[in-house]
Amino acid sequence: MAYELKTEGSNWYGNLSLWDKEICPQKHTSLFEVVPLAMLSYPNLAFTFFDDFITQPSTKASQSGHWAVTEDDGAGGTDAVQEAANGVYRHYSDGDDHDEAYVHSNLEQFKLQAGKHLFWQARVKLTEGNTNTANFIVGLSENVGADHMQNDGAGPPANYDGIVWYKVDGTMSLYFETSLATAQVTSAALATHTSGTWYELGAWCKPATATTFTVYPYYRIGTTNGVLYATTPHTLTLTGHGEMEAFFGVKQGATSTEEYIEIDYFWVCQER
Repeated sequence: MAYELKTEGSNWYGNLSLWDKEICPQKHTSLFEVVPLAMLSYPNLAFTFFDDFITQPSTKASQSGHWAVTEDDGAGGTDAVQEAANGVYRHYSDGDDHDEAYVHSNLEQFKLQAGKHLFWQARVKLTEGNTNTANFIVGLSENVGADHMQNDGAGPPANYDGIVWYKVDGTMSLYFETSLATAQVTSAALATHTSGTWYELGAWCKPATATTFTVYPYYRIGTTNGVLYATTPHTLTLTGHGEMEAFFGVKQGATSTEEYIEIDYFWVCQER
């Protein structure tokens, strides 16, 4: 059966985009529909980072490429791009209690700027070795390092600048958080986490005033329609908010079962 492409214009949040009923998610359910076409098309208007994970050579012992690695030693699984469609990278933590592994861009190149939009989205999957005990996190943050997910399900650090999605041990829910130092806003249980399921997680940082942003959480589960949380946005203050890295990571709970996270792509688009 041949598909007939029927591309049309679509306007959402005042942004004109292109949509096709045969190959696109349902209209007004994709984060990319609110990204101005000019930012996607003109390099002089936007700084774009995209990794589809065809390769990922960086390790804790030998850093290379886009990413750096911070992790506990001793993982049994092999960190590697999988022999699978679309480019999928798998990264393991060790199996001891509270062991962790983070993969983060090797420079802090993303920063909120007055009056300028920032978008990010990543497609990730956590297959839990021991149900309800794994932690994972993905997003933008400064100073990614040890204990970027705290022990015993305590979530992200108490003091950092960032915009993240995460899950903690002891729950099967997804949380979204924005943080400026110790001033944090957390949306709890925005979606239910199902082990072994692909999630597209991201955010739109929309300028609100000269010194604040309205941050909309975005998620899509599997192939269902995505959700842009227009009713529960966060307000994030620009003043004092530092540069950030793109990152993702996985952490053991109080269990001896080794966990791993998989990532299909990571994308950031920031207005210059």
